[in-house]
Amino acid sequence: MNNVLLTNATAKKLYKYARSFPIFDYHCHLSVKEMYENKPYKNLTEIWLKGDHYKWRQMRTFGIAEELITGDASDYDKFYAYISMLETAVGNPLYLWSAFELEFYFGIKCALTRANAQKIWNKANDVIEKTGFSPLTAIGMSNVDTVCTTEEIFCDLMYHRLLREKEAIKTKILPAFRGDRAINIDSPEFAKNIEKLGNVANFVIRNLEDMEDALRQRLDAFKEQGAVTTDFAIEGLNYFLASREDADAAFRAALKGEVRDIDAYKNYMIRFLLTECYKRGFSVQLHIGAMRNNNTLMNHCLGADTGFDSISTVDYQTGLKKLLDDLATSGVLGKTIIFNLNPADNEYVGTLIGCFQGNAEGVKGKIQMGAAWWFNDTKNGILNHFKALSELSHFGSFLGMLTDSRSFISYTRHDYFRRLLCSYVGELAEKGEFTKDMDILRKVVGEVSYLNAKRYFTILE
Repeated sequence: MNNVLLTNATAKKLYKYARSFPIFDYHCHLSVKEMYENKPYKNLTEIWLKGDHYKWRQMRTFGIAEELITGDASDYDKFYAYISMLETAVGNPLYLWSAFELEFYFGIKCALTRANAQKIWNKANDVIEKTGFSPLTAIGMSNVDTVCTTEEIFCDLMYHRLLREKEAIKTKILPAFRGDRAINIDSPEFAKNIEKLGNVANFVIRNLEDMEDALRQRLDAFKEQGAVTTDFAIEGLNYFLASREDADAAFRAALKGEVRDIDAYKNYMIRFLLTECYKRGFSVQLHIGAMRNNNTLMNHCLGADTGFDSISTVDYQTGLKKLLDDLATSGVLGKTIIFNLNPADNEYVGTLIGCFQGNAEGVKGKIQMGAAWWFNDTKNGILNHFKALSELSHFGSFLGMLTDSRSFISYTRHDYFRRLLCSYVGELAEKGEFTKDMDILRKVVGEVSYLNAKRYFTILE
């Protein structure tokens, strides 16, 4: 894509350096089962559109029928429908993301229009057929150092164990513990999820003590498989120090289908899990502010993670401060990354993280403002995030980009990010607002692109 998004001469020089670094993908939703089976893809639609709800949302907005998105239409018709939408998607990041994917993985350089649809389809499918293009092909081509895949509390980690036995895989593929299903007592699926947890733990969970034992067991199992980080999705947070007795009563009731004392249980459980994460040296990722499954009808038809989520305005700010303060006071506040989905909260998070820095281990940027996430990983979303982070915190300590994706060819989003990174840093240097010393500028973009994450996501014994 030549110099797309590289807005100044310094950026172009920095990009040649930044693009050489591997990728440390510390949060994604890639399927480990698909990696292990490593089946070659049948065609471009299978690798490009399957499971990618970013693309599905825009197709619906363009008026494309669901049959051509998640339905039974032919793969070519789904592909053509997507290209038809892209043709007029002015300013939407999907255009550049898609163009990057086609060029990098399949060598296709042309406008994404209906007029070129057949040519794109034929060329991509020819590459897929000739190379046996598969999930591990994509990861290898992308120069991915490490992938942390998000796994549920009841995941048996079988495919992680099997993958570790494959000597040919150079990329580290590590599980990341996702704790939501242990916390969300108000979910209609809560009792079923606890039953699943009991099945993998090999005992029946009847009370809070059993629950804690099962979760400790799973955290240990994750660590045994190389885990270095955990993840929790939170919409709102009304934090207070809840009693164990109240949490146990709420838990026992929930197993019987009765929902009560939601905040008491949630607050107790999140504190318990974050404490256990600290004991094991796991970093904690808090993804805050997603309002999920808003379209009830479509949620019933297609399930979660199909493109019907949005930005929440539910309050969490005071609760988050109280949670961090409680953990810090108790000496169990570990490495923590806070992702805010509402961009209006950039300044709030940028100032809050500064209140809990400083640590005996000397970890640079122990409390992090996470990368522009989900609806914010657009050009302006990323640049606005850069501005808040650099003005209110320490930009050179930033952990950089993550994919948060289910698509194996979404790694070009790191390239999109690195181009914007180089342009942002280069612009400040050229305006005289930062040093023009190229050694220092290269140090900044190299550390933000890869090196900071590589250092941050380690276990301190």
